[in-house]
This record gives sequence, structure tokens and C-alpha cells, in this order.
Amino acid sequence: MIRRVAKLTTLSVIIVVFGMSGAVQAVDDAHGKDWRQLTETVGISWNDVAQICPRDGASPCAGSVGGVDLTDWVWATDEQVIDLFSYFEPDILTSSSLSGQKYFFTATNFLNSFRPTFSMTLTYQAAAFAAGWTASTDADGFPVVGSAGWGMTNVSIGGHFTVAPIATSDADGTRGIFLWRATGLGTPAVFAYDDVGQVPSPAGGTAVASVLANDWVGGERATPANVRLSQVSSTSPRVKLVLADGSVNVLAGVEPKTHVLVYRICNRARPRYCDEAMVEVSVKPFVIDAANDQGVAAPSTGGTAVASVLANDTLGGAPATPANVTLSVKSLTAATPGITLNLATGAVDVAKGTAIGTYALVYGICEIANPTNCDSATVTVTVRAKVIDAVNDSVRGSSKTGGTILASVLANDTLDGARATTGTVTLSLVSLTPAVNGIALDTSDGSVDVAPKTQSGTYALVYRICEIASPTNCDQATVTIDLSGK
Repeated sequence: MIRRVAKLTTLSVIIVVFGMSGAVQAVDDAHGKDWRQLTETVGISWNDVAQICPRDGASPCAGSVGGVDLTDWVWATDEQVIDLFSYFEPDILTSSSLSGQKYFFTATNFLNSFRPTFSMTLTYQAAAFAAGWTASTDADGFPVVGSAGWGMTNVSIGGHFTVAPIATSDADGTRGIFLWRATGLGTPAVFAYDDVGQVPSPAGGTAVASVLANDWVGGERATPANVRLSQVSSTSPRVKLVLADGSVNVLAGVEPKTHVLVYRICNRARPRYCDEAMVEVSVKPFVIDAANDQGVAAPSTGGTAVASVLANDTLGGAPATPANVTLSVKSLTAATPGITLNLATGAVDVAKGTAIGTYALVYGICEIANPTNCDSATVTVTVRAKVIDAVNDSVRGSSKTGGTILASVLANDTLDGARATTGTVTLSLVSLTPAVNGIALDTSDGSVDVAPKTQSGTYALVYRICEIASPTNCDQATVTIDLSGK
């Protein structure tokens, strides 16, 4: 009868398994595999094994080599041997060659389960190792060997775990073959093993494709056809087991944290054989991103510098809105009551009369469904006078007949990028050179008028425009007037 090794304990139990060719000894790795003792297959060359055993780490061997029946055993790949070693020494997952005093005890533990293929004892030293062919080769075609062992002298101890190629495929009396088959082969035993999964956000999704992927029944992979699947418990009603295929589904809106689901599988043919396992599902918070903004307003009028700070912010890759985030003001530098953030809309408003300068408003957004999931950004608000620009003009007219020689000096002038008009600016005459009574600027409409029989010549009329809302915001330009005598 097969006795199961506890799934979370260190392996140290040799279990007798009755195979097709008589009694053979194997080690249950507590991860779904029984490993054949290496000592039963020493003295066989790599090439001979390759004649009857597939090298894919999944398909069983068929036949015998050197009088040793390998039928129904799977030839392990180097990765599978690394996994086996990692149950004793996890460091092998980051380096395929380990040696030193640190590994003496884990290597000794390995050889408590796997009989050594070599051992020796002298007066002041002793050593032992278990080595075997894997189904893998390196890039140059050399076979890969796995080996674990220990050694000691009267002054030191050491151990090793190695999975590496060697330059020969010949038989060796100190190397066996790494062979495995599914745990519980030929019995109704059921083995469920824990799973982990995650979804990238509370939007949900499939955390585990199938909890059955690493489970076994009767020495075969568990499937919906050979096991009955049921959910035992879940820490969230939004984390559910799909009984039809064994997937773990996470519904939208689940709390971002690690959830635990417990499930049970039972052998359909022998329902009293059951086992349970746990699935840890990590739900990541939505990625929240508040992005910086810039805005401009004039002290003369004030207004909205930024329509909404949320316009370029995101939550879980989607636009942040007042429906999914809350807004708050963190700071405002320099402090002024003239700049405010509308927490309902995200607009940044500037009051009329706010002092000219640059202000930094730091705001925060937090996910409504997960208030601890927050980010912040800065809105740079520039309060400056509107750009006013008076542009020079040049005109010609008759000194004899006179008349309106320029319809409006404002025609090419601008205020904040828009055409200046008598509704937005005031107009005044600065100077006329040389002075003459016959040339006049009409400040009501901006026209330049010349009286009949005005002295001919060239004149420079300088005028000024000032913003009505901010009378100190001004600019001036020159109208060059050429009056002929005709």
C-alpha cells in the first residue's frame, strides 16, 4: 500500500511501489511523482536509454536495457531534475551548480531518500553521491547529468547539487537514470496540490486556468472526466471555482488583496478517495495615475485655467472620472484664495484680480472603491496679463482732398491673440511728428483722418492701446503717413 508523504514537509521517506516488473523502490516527491531509485539503473549508457525512452519528459519508456525493465517510467529532463533537487535545496533554482559547506545537510537529506550510487569511507574522510542521466543534452549534444552528494574530513564538511553536461555518454557504474512516474499509479489515490494565481486589477478575470493541472488521480493527471470537483470555501464571494473546467474566476469589483479558495477533488470511479487543496489568488489594485497639468489665466478677467485635472488621469488604464475617483487639494504654492480646485468637476479656477505669478497646486486622486489606492500630481497655473500687441501701419493719402486714409489702426492689433476692438481696448494719441492740425486719430473707431489742404509731407503718428479690463496693460505703435500734394 502506498503511503503519501505530507505535501509541505521535507522528503525523507522511501516508499515501496509495486511495478510491472516486480518490486521496485521509489521516492514520492510529494509533488505528483514517484522517482525510481538511481541504484537500480546504474551501468547503462545514455545512448542505450535513448533507444527505448522518449526524451520529452512526459512519454513513458517501453522496453528493457541491460536486463532492467524501464517500461512505463518517464525519463526526466534536466528541468524536472532541478525541480526535484529544489524540494531539498531551493538554491538550485537560481544556479545549476552548487557546492560548499552550506549544502552538506540538504545533500545529506537527499541521500536519506535516494540511495547513493557511490560512497566511500576512509580513516579521516567519507563521501557519497547519487548521480544519473537526464533526458536532456546541451547545445553541443553532450548529455546532462544530475548529481547530489556530500563529503567530510576530520576538519570540514561539504555538499553539492549539480545539473550539468558531461563529455561522454558511456555507461558508468556510478550513474543511474532519473526516472519517474505519476504518484499513485495503479491505485485509486487522489492528490490535490495547492495553486497560486493573480489578476492584474479588481476588474477581474481568470486567475488560474485549471486547479487540476497539477493534481493526480490513480497515477494520472486529474481532469473533469476522472474527478468530481467542488468548492469548499472562498474568502470572497467574487472569487469562484468554475466546476466545469477547474478554472478560478475573479468577478469585477473584488477587493484588492490575497484571497484564498479551498477546493476538493474526488475520484469519480471511487468517490471515497478525495483530497483538498488551496488556491491563493492575488488581486492587484488598479494602477492609478495622476498626470501633471498646466494652465494660464489673466488677472484682469480670471477664469478657468484647466477645464479638468482628470482629463489626462487614468484608473486601471481607463479615464479617471468623478464617478471612480475622489479629488483633494494637497497644497498650493504660493498660497492664495484666488486659485481653487473644483472637487466636483476637477476644474481649476482663477479669480479676477489674482496677483500675477506662477502657482503650483498639488492635488490627489483616490479610487472610490479602494480609498487607499491614490496618486497625486501638480497643476502649474500661470497668472499673467493678456498679451497686447499694437502693430505699425503705413498709409498714403492726398494732402489736397484729405479724407479717411486708414479705416482703423486696430485692424492688425491683437489682445490675447484675438483682434483688438474698441470693446476690449482703449485708444489714445501719443504724438504726431511733425505736428500739424490737419491729421487726427479718431479714438472712437481707430480711423486716421486728414483734412483737405493739409500740408504735404511724411508724418509719424504714435498711438497707444490699453486693455479695458486692465488699464496698465498697454502697447503702442506708429502709423507712417505719406501725404502727397496731389
